[in-house]
Amino acid sequence: MEVNSIYKDNKLVVIKEPFQHSEKDAYTIPEGYKGVSILYEYDEAATLPDEMAVFLSRVIEGGLKLDPAQVLTANLCYSDVTLQKLAEQAKSKVVVIFGLQWLDSLKNANIRKNQIVKLYGMKVLATDTLDVINANDAA
Repeated sequence: MEVNSIYKDNKLVVIKEPFQHSEKDAYTIPEGYKGVSILYEYDEAATLPDEMAVFLSRVIEGGLKLDPAQVLTANLCYSDVTLQKLAEQAKSKVVVIFGLQWLDSLKNANIRKNQIVKLYGMKVLATDTLDVINANDAA
């Protein structure tokens, strides 16, 4: 299986609305899940284009030293996920958010760009969007 194929429609780990854990409407936890969730903002499409999917998989493999197939991923623009739900229902331990727009809804959490904070028992990091990081080596 190609690494980036996990981000295409039929392989994407989808957090279904309303993020309820029931047999009828269960969200999918990847086999071998390591407690890492990657959230990203990409409003142009429900799925990432191949270039961005390949870049995201490189970030997961290189930066987090994980198999992308064992990481829960969700596009913030197409899902109704919250940090609390990730902690309680998905049992996430680490959350990386690619996109700063979501921080507006977390003002009370005092999260700043590129600063790791502890929320709901998880380590949370918010940074620039995938597009920005992919185009800027320093980012």
